[in-house]
Amino acid sequence: MRTRLLYQAQDCPLSLREALAEYYQAHPGLLYGDELEPESAQFFRAHDVCHVVFGLETNLEDEALADFWTLMGSDVGLSRYVGYLGESKEAMQIFKQIGLWRTLLTTLRVISKVALVFAHTRKMKKKWPWTGYENYMGVPLNRIRSEFGIVVL
Repeated sequence: MRTRLLYQAQDCPLSLREALAEYYQAHPGLLYGDELEPESAQFFRAHDVCHVVFGLETNLEDEALADFWTLMGSDVGLSRYVGYLGESKEAMQIFKQIGLWRTLLTTLRVISKVALVFAHTRKMKKKWPWTGYENYMGVPLNRIRSEFGIVVL
């Protein structure tokens, strides 16, 4: 079991930029930057920012929770999010590697946490911006979470 990172603490004083750097440093195998098509790079960057803002890891369970947090707690919307996934060959490759059954089993395993995510997103003051998050890069996570009403699981 991995030690929790600073960005995962509810009252994390790191700026979003610093927390995202911590996230990338702790997960060196993630796809981002020049190795991706521009649309995929935008998708994965916004997705990674959601991991940080909502305090999630990169294990399969937290990936499932990140999707639920994103769909319910950000302004991306289901059709736009699915559209991004469908347009990204890298995302489709990841889904193929994981497989449908493993994805379904993981979702079933985290269903109680999905209920918590749903409850937390209903209490948020406003939805996290899928695009436009750049305006928050210099803002400490504890202030972001307070402004949006985000409670880390």
